[in-house]
Amino acid sequence: MGGYNGAVSLSSYRWRSVYATDDGALHEDRDLLAMGASGLFPVHPGRMVPLPDGTTVSMLPGCRPVVATSGGKIIRHPNPEARPVAAMLPTGYTRLLTPAYDKEPGAGHVPLFGYTGLATIHGKLFAAALPLDPGGSWDPAIHNTPDLPNLVAARMERLPGNRLAAHHAHCALEYGCYTAQNLFYGRDEMAIAVSVACNAQCVGCISEQLEDITAPHDRISFTPSVEEIVELALPHLETAPDPIVSFGQGCEGEPILRARLIGRAIAEIRRHTSRGQLHINTNGSNPRAVRHLVDTGLDSIRVSMFSAVERNHIAYYGPRNYGLVDMEESLRIARSGGLHTSVNLLTYPGFTDTPAEMAALLDFLQRGQVQMVQVRTLNMDRELLEEKVGFPAEPGAGIEVLLDRLRSSGCELGSRTPYRGPVRELVS
Repeated sequence: MGGYNGAVSLSSYRWRSVYATDDGALHEDRDLLAMGASGLFPVHPGRMVPLPDGTTVSMLPGCRPVVATSGGKIIRHPNPEARPVAAMLPTGYTRLLTPAYDKEPGAGHVPLFGYTGLATIHGKLFAAALPLDPGGSWDPAIHNTPDLPNLVAARMERLPGNRLAAHHAHCALEYGCYTAQNLFYGRDEMAIAVSVACNAQCVGCISEQLEDITAPHDRISFTPSVEEIVELALPHLETAPDPIVSFGQGCEGEPILRARLIGRAIAEIRRHTSRGQLHINTNGSNPRAVRHLVDTGLDSIRVSMFSAVERNHIAYYGPRNYGLVDMEESLRIARSGGLHTSVNLLTYPGFTDTPAEMAALLDFLQRGQVQMVQVRTLNMDRELLEEKVGFPAEPGAGIEVLLDRLRSSGCELGSRTPYRGPVRELVS
């Protein structure tokens, strides 16, 4: 990776490197100092937190750690069997640095996960991250519980012909998806996937990849009926605490392409209950479709984005017949209709926190009248991102600087959709 010239400052430097070997064993190296990465450059770890409950520690295959000597020289780890390790953090924690590593010749892309830099002190692991809004309804302790398989089985017995229920049962048990699991737990935000198709081809798509990368999730393979949707959504809205029914999941394409179907489902749901919140996660590509959903009774919207710089947006999303101006208009339409609006910001240290990216983002949020930024980790192979989009030439100012600027702009920060209840009650 870049940035090998020079040395790190050793003032108050205490973080030791940690690496794995191919047998899966972790090793603390007391003679070498840990480094993180911002984009393509190794950097001194700053803020670190003890590994939160629910963290997964992973090895990066085909890579070698980049570390610093006791004299401050940045080097590739001298042990040829050393592999970098990374943390995959639970929702509610914001990644500040990625692992510092070099890929070995011929190594392929690493799987699409949210790798966070790790270090040790006195044998205890720490991650380069900060808590944003951990716990609550996204607490790992209340998901993947021993009773989940029985809860899924019981619900499936009551819905033997519902294909959508079977799809989300698979997501709940095989992928550990919290919004899918909430359907069976009967609480908080639950998933509804509707779209087999997409009008973008994201570099980091987690449900469909066309190159030599394995997508971590299976995409839904059918279009559900209104009846299948209502059969899942209605009981949740009527009985769950703080219920959110959420269209647009990682296991599907773009839900706005099924706006008519979603609109019919919303209308049918609202014929039976005014309780709960109807929400969509979307790329915001079709303002007319958003207007239709606002008119039929949608309550909140979250628009996903990686960059507010048009060329970088196009390079990452591969959008078909839409751009940032359509996303802005979708958000404005939603806000004028009284909906809660948020942007799902996919962050990558050394990209999202560069001055040009931050300035463009703040302008976009102001023009789109966005109320909240949900800060998410972009699950991405660094070299793939460099190949498809390209890192900015300027260094990142730091993810903490980005968060401070977002707060100063008046945006609420979080990592999940807040429960606000139905819009029609809020604005009546």
